[in-house]
Amino acid sequence: MVVSAYTGGIVMRISNLEAEAILLPFKLSFGHALASRNNSVNVVVKATVVDDSGNSFSGYGESVPRDYVTGETVNGALKTIEGEYFPSLEGLEFVAALDALKLLRERFSSFGLEDNAHGASWCAVELAIIDAVCRASGLSFPALLSIYDVTRSGNSVRPTTAPGVVDDIVYGGVIPFGGVAASVLILSYYRYLGLKTVKMKVGRDWHKDRQVLRLARTIMGPDAILRVDANCAWTVDETLYFAEKMKDFRITSIEQPVDPENIAGMQKLTRELSETVVADESLCTISQARNLIENRACDAFNIRLSKVGGPLIAMEIADLARANEVGVMLGAQVGESAILSAAGRGYAAVKGPFDNCEGSFNRYLLRQDLSADDVTLGKEGRAPVFDRPGIGVEIDEWRVKRFTVASESEVSGSDSNQKSGELTRSMV
Repeated sequence: MVVSAYTGGIVMRISNLEAEAILLPFKLSFGHALASRNNSVNVVVKATVVDDSGNSFSGYGESVPRDYVTGETVNGALKTIEGEYFPSLEGLEFVAALDALKLLRERFSSFGLEDNAHGASWCAVELAIIDAVCRASGLSFPALLSIYDVTRSGNSVRPTTAPGVVDDIVYGGVIPFGGVAASVLILSYYRYLGLKTVKMKVGRDWHKDRQVLRLARTIMGPDAILRVDANCAWTVDETLYFAEKMKDFRITSIEQPVDPENIAGMQKLTRELSETVVADESLCTISQARNLIENRACDAFNIRLSKVGGPLIAMEIADLARANEVGVMLGAQVGESAILSAAGRGYAAVKGPFDNCEGSFNRYLLRQDLSADDVTLGKEGRAPVFDRPGIGVEIDEWRVKRFTVASESEVSGSDSNQKSGELTRSMV
C-alpha cells in the first residue's frame, strides 16, 4: 500500500540502520590545492523502514567526509553515526513521509549541527532514511522534497504532486590540476559535449594556470563561462593580483580564494573584485551562511549536500541566500557515487535553477559505481531528474560489499588525505 506524503493511516518505523566505509577507485588522479587522490573513501548508510503490515523498505545514503573541509574523517564519521545518531533514530515511528522529514530536521538541530560542521556524518543517515521513506510512500525524492518545501514555508495548500520539479539539470565541467596536454584533452571533450561552464582548479603555479585558462578560452569559445577554484590557496593580495593578471580570460567567479576562517579577507575581496566571490570551505553550516551574509563576505554560496549536512538544511541555506541576494551553486565532492549524484540532482530539481551545477561525472571518474544505473551527464551537460520511488537509483549490494573497507586506515597506500604537493598532479 502506498502511503501519502501527509498521512496514510499506516505506522512506519525505522527498524534498522547500518553504516560502512567504502573505497571507490578512480580511473584517474584528481587534484586541487588542498589534496590529490586516486580514490575516495566514503560513508554509506543503509536504512530499513517497516510498516505495521510487515512490509520492509530499504534505502541508501552517502557522504564524503574530508578533514580539510568539515574536519571529519571517515573513521570519526562512522563513530558519530553509530554511537550518537543511530541510537537516536532506530525505532522512531511516523505515519506520513512528511513526518519523517520533520523528525530528521528536529534531530539535526538537537545534535547542534546548525552550528557544528559535521555535515558529512549526518548527510548519509538523512539520505538513507529519506530514500527508504520515499520507497515506502511511493514518492520520488524530488517529489517529497518539493512537497516538504511548500509545507515548511507555511503554505496552507497541501499539494499532492511535486510543484516546481523540472525534467532535467544542466551541469558544468571541472578541470583538476594536471598537465597542459591532459587539460587540452578534457577541455576538448567538454567542447564536444557542449558544456557551457567550466571551472578550473588553480593554485600557486600561476604560469600553468594562465596556460590552462588561455586554453580554456580558446577551446571553449568566447561565450563559455569560465570559473576558477583556489581551494584556500591564496592570500587576499595574491587573489587581487591573480584577478588583475587574468582579466584577459574574463573569469566569471573565484571560489574560496583564502582560508575559510579569513572572513575579513573574503569581505575585502567581495567588495573590491568585479568577479563573483564564491564561498565553499567557508560554508559548512547554516550559521556560517548567516555570518557570511551578515558580513557581506561573498557573492555566492557553493552548496554541497555532504558538506552542509544533507538536503533538508541545504534547502534552507538556498532560501537564506536568495532572500539576501546571494547567488547559489550546487557543488559536488570528488568521488561521489550514484547515491549523492542522484540526491544532488533531486535537490537541484526542487531548489534550482542554480548559477552552476557540478557533479554527475560518475562514469568518467569511477572505475565502478555502486549502482548499475548510469547517472552521468550527457550532451550539453544535461541529465534527467529521476521520478521513480526513492532517491532514483537502485544500489547493488554486492558492489557495496565489494568496496567495503574496515576503516579509512585500512586503505594501503591511499592518497586520500595527502597534500597535493606530495603527489603527482598527472591526469594520465
